[in-house]
Amino acid sequence: MTKKILMVCMGNICRSPIAEAIMRKALHRQGVDKEWLVDSAALVGYHSGSLPEERALSVLQNHGIQYDKEARVINSNDFVECDYIFGMDNDNVAELKKIAPPDCKARIMLLGDFGLAESEKNIYDPYYFLGEAPFEEVYDKCLIACKAFINNVVLNKHCS
Repeated sequence: MTKKILMVCMGNICRSPIAEAIMRKALHRQGVDKEWLVDSAALVGYHSGSLPEERALSVLQNHGIQYDKEARVINSNDFVECDYIFGMDNDNVAELKKIAPPDCKARIMLLGDFGLAESEKNIYDPYYFLGEAPFEEVYDKCLIACKAFINNVVLNKHCS
């Protein structure tokens, strides 16, 4: 049975597409990508229909990942169809829990709860900073968290 992961940030043009792309690649490398669907969405529709921010695309490309999906807003079906919905920071998670419908099936969690130190668990929005370095930091944190999620949950090496 296929399980579904949704990565969520404010606008779906920086953090969540990076996290989605990393999770897809990591699941593929483990040979379990046929068992898991990965998508991403925004909390607000500022950028609906837009490709990710150029710096996000550049960082992904620098790591050998192509990405061409357009931003979209989370909807009520996502809460029912997904097994895991990951917010990129505590504010995202709080908003997700606030808007979740009563029939929410998904586990709403902070992506950084997997593999990141307590002080690093929030993956902050790099949009307002200059250059690619903040996007590279997002990439690095998402990579650690996605690999830890796969090891702890997908491959069941530890209890989640």
